[in-house]
Amino acid sequence: MSNLKNILSLILFSIFLISYLLKLVILYKKNHIKGNVLAKGKKRSMIHYTELFVKTTTFVWGAAWFTVSLAESYIVTLVGEHFDHPAIHFIGVGVVALGCSIFIQAMIAMRTSWRVGIDKSTVTKLITHGIYKYSRNAAFVGFDLMFLGLYLMYPNPLTLIIFILNIVAIHLLILQEEQHLKSVFGDEYIQYCNNTPRYILF
Repeated sequence: MSNLKNILSLILFSIFLISYLLKLVILYKKNHIKGNVLAKGKKRSMIHYTELFVKTTTFVWGAAWFTVSLAESYIVTLVGEHFDHPAIHFIGVGVVALGCSIFIQAMIAMRTSWRVGIDKSTVTKLITHGIYKYSRNAAFVGFDLMFLGLYLMYPNPLTLIIFILNIVAIHLLILQEEQHLKSVFGDEYIQYCNNTPRYILF
């Protein structure tokens, strides 16, 4: 069962990574848009450090996801395990799959407006259709679910810390992005906020 979980985990990791990189390549090749602007360019210090925080925590999350999928027994020996319930571990696989699916849908819906980080150098459109009818931060909801799913698949102190740090980092970035979008889209974005939750239910 553990081997199956690890195989599924690696498949989901590959799907996430390939889809993310493919989106960046398509944006650049077809539209000459640099999609990853996280902690790049001239930005206010608060935005820069928030994006740097996100960049660091998500990199650690991705590295941990890949590593623990390949070397679960070694990681458990090294840092311990909070619980060992195969049913919960496979629920974690499902949560990661759901998060990955939401993330991919968000990238598709955003089209050429997709950015990783706050982009003050190019004009984008406010996307309110597709999955963004239900959450104005759909991609981040997908991320949060993948953070949670990693902990459920591999419940140990390392993945718990990674989960908490990434949830905090993403929320701080969302607050920065909201200020940016208000300044760019004004009343249109405020009305969108009034009609659409920040996450899912609130």
